[in-house]
Amino acid sequence: MGCSTTSVVTSGTTAAVGQANDDKSLRESWDDATIKLGIKEKYFSYDATLFTKIDVEVELGTVLLTGVVPYGDMRLEAVRLAWQQDGVVEVLNEISIDTGYGLDDIAKDKFISTQLFTKILTDKNIKKFKYDFEVQKQIVYLFGISNNQYEIDKVIDHAKSIKGVMDIINYIQAR
Repeated sequence: MGCSTTSVVTSGTTAAVGQANDDKSLRESWDDATIKLGIKEKYFSYDATLFTKIDVEVELGTVLLTGVVPYGDMRLEAVRLAWQQDGVVEVLNEISIDTGYGLDDIAKDKFISTQLFTKILTDKNIKKFKYDFEVQKQIVYLFGISNNQYEIDKVIDHAKSIKGVMDIINYIQAR
């Protein structure tokens, strides 16, 4: 099964350099991966559009949903299905309804995503790459867990420094 261009390009960036996430236990990481897989399976069983158009990130049972769907009913169904998954403690719904999201928008989001990825990866003050982010309609959604407020502030500063970013929504949990 192939993913749509929009889904592939705008699904954001997640990087793991080694097993560099020491802010979560192995059990917590396993639980989050299980939740994510369960939600994606529910989406696939319900409608392949949900599976391809919605990105799911999970941190300590908190689920971040991003993407662009054609109808408002799909947005509501995606949230409903996410809540059905065992272990979910919160659902952050950042799914947009398609209002003419075209190739120009996809290119802008990809440009922002690539710049942010590069800035974070090459910043020697950020010791580990443990943050997920999505770029959708020039809005950067930050997600992850960290026990280092300085690193969180650096990630936000990098996002702010990129031309074209309309807004930054920070869902990074400080631990």
